[in-house]
Amino acid sequence: MTIDDVKAVLRELGLQSEWVTEQTAFCILALSDSRPRQGLLAGHASLSDGARIHDILNFVRRELGRQVAENTREAYRKTSLNPLVEVGWAVRHQLSTNDPNTYYRLHPSFANLLALAPGPERDALIAGLRLRRREAAHQMSDLQNDVPVRVTAGRIHTLSPGEHSLLARAVVETLGPAFLSHPRVVYLGDTAPRAGFQDRALMRRLNLPIAVHVSLPDVILHDEGASNLLIVEVVVSSGIITDTRLQQLRDLAKGALALDHQVTYVTAFPSRRALRRFVEQIAWGTSVWIADEPYNIIHFSPVKEGAGPQR
Repeated sequence: MTIDDVKAVLRELGLQSEWVTEQTAFCILALSDSRPRQGLLAGHASLSDGARIHDILNFVRRELGRQVAENTREAYRKTSLNPLVEVGWAVRHQLSTNDPNTYYRLHPSFANLLALAPGPERDALIAGLRLRRREAAHQMSDLQNDVPVRVTAGRIHTLSPGEHSLLARAVVETLGPAFLSHPRVVYLGDTAPRAGFQDRALMRRLNLPIAVHVSLPDVILHDEGASNLLIVEVVVSSGIITDTRLQQLRDLAKGALALDHQVTYVTAFPSRRALRRFVEQIAWGTSVWIADEPYNIIHFSPVKEGAGPQR
């Protein structure tokens, strides 16, 4: 494809005009290139396997004959690659914010689109990729609106706008029903200076202190039938259950533990990518839930000495 062909595809998919640039087309042409190359990341035979921004700049210089400086990497990241990632047409592979081996790949559906001639299959892909963009726009709209959460069968509690609140709602409305037989919201916090939700009668019955010297977790759920508690920290940018935080939460729950309640401590993440940033700090004896894969849970369980492998 030519640069103009790529820009025409981006317009057809409805990308904002400010992102439909030669630079963005350069990135797409590089990430769609499947020719074997030397000097890429280990295990990557071609740019389509995954390319760093440095690799993309080399492609632009050598294959397109454009003189681009190495210090334009940030412009490529902010004004071309990030928009493609945000609308779901490219994928960023990154272990941490400053990971030097961060690389990008085209989403398989977008890569397939570039290779298709006009016809029903291409039309279906166009429709699907346009839908991705609408979903991304809908998510951006969600971030600007209050977040309603169904805390009981007949009551909605409204959290302040933001990703944190959206993830907290997923914990209540998805994690709770998936892993507890009869989930009830004991406590639901809010990041903004507004009141969260507390079922004070239930907190008192579970022997959970209402006023504590350490901050309450983001969400506490109770399973009436099984005497189980889920104590959940919601993580978008910070707040995982470290060893120190786990001890604080155990102190908070000691009254419930004395009543023979089973307590599970959970850190909730929106995605595996978010988890990867913090995985080395997560405390043993806790669990992790990922909203993108809501019907699975990861247990960080230490193996008892001499117990042998778990089966």
